[in-house]
Amino acid sequence: MNVNLFAGLFFWGTMARVLSELMTLSVEHTQQGLLWLCNGLWMGAAGMLMYAGYRWFRHDAKQDHKEADHEH
Repeated sequence: MNVNLFAGLFFWGTMARVLSELMTLSVEHTQQGLLWLCNGLWMGAAGMLMYAGYRWFRHDAKQDHKEADHEH
């Protein structure tokens, strides 16, 4: 069984269910929910960037330390 096909069907099924639920809510609640979702996604993306930067600096510092050890 193709895992990508299963994941895609699961994702689109979930999206259809979420849109179905959003249509039953009032416009104000839907807008608030989407605003919170957007902010959460932005915060998640910012956290991932900070983590990637931390790992990059850590890797860079480790490389500098190894190069300094070889000079002795």
